[in-house]
Amino acid sequence: MIGFLLDTNVLSEFARTGEPDPNVNRWLKATADESLFATARKVTAQFLLLMTSLITAPALFAQPMPADVSIENLAIDEQERDQRENLSGIIQALQLKPGSRVADIGTGYGYFAIRFASIVGPTGHVFAEEIDKPLVDKLRRRVKTAKQTNVTVILGTPDNPKLPPNSLDAILMADVYHEIANPREMLRNLRKAFKPGGRLLIEDYLKPELKDKPRQQQAKDHNISPEFIEQDLKESGFTVIERRDPFTKGYDNIPMYLVLAQ
Repeated sequence: MIGFLLDTNVLSEFARTGEPDPNVNRWLKATADESLFATARKVTAQFLLLMTSLITAPALFAQPMPADVSIENLAIDEQERDQRENLSGIIQALQLKPGSRVADIGTGYGYFAIRFASIVGPTGHVFAEEIDKPLVDKLRRRVKTAKQTNVTVILGTPDNPKLPPNSLDAILMADVYHEIANPREMLRNLRKAFKPGGRLLIEDYLKPELKDKPRQQQAKDHNISPEFIEQDLKESGFTVIERRDPFTKGYDNIPMYLVLAQ
């Protein structure tokens, strides 16, 4: 019975509907006394709720978080990211220092943007871009509460981050590139925002079993190989200057890589 309840289809159905799979009900009716059916069904539902929570919890922060995530969960995620992200390596690769002007594309709740703000200081500036309006509103409140006057939050579009032209020393795209439907248009818009010598750092991940798969198949699994990114960069006028693979341990034991370009 336990093995049956742990079947992925059973758990997926419960996660989707909040009700046990019909096969579970049929099994209970066949094995439990009629007077005990309601109790058995309730206990089974509680078991499924527990197992669904345990199985889906690790993925909570492996994907972009919803706009209604609590401050408590945000704090937990960022504490975990402090252990997971190679923040010092990113800062070094982007050559951030006091006075730098940097953008974080697809910033979400601003994990990198908030940390970059303390690096670039009052003489520098951070542009935190996001296309999700509720996230933008929440990040603006976060920045205002923290009195981080050197951070500007931007509501972009899927292929245009709406950055000020000819103004940036560095741009970060972390765990974002694989979601972009029109990457070359995005790259053309990013290129317009750079000062001469500006650096673009793309951090993403690829499951080992997808390494030799077509780009379309990788995209379905929200993955992308560094080779496809480097091809896009070259075709958009960038020069790839470095690849580190792996760069950091990433999510769910899937290492993340870094591609650096100018």
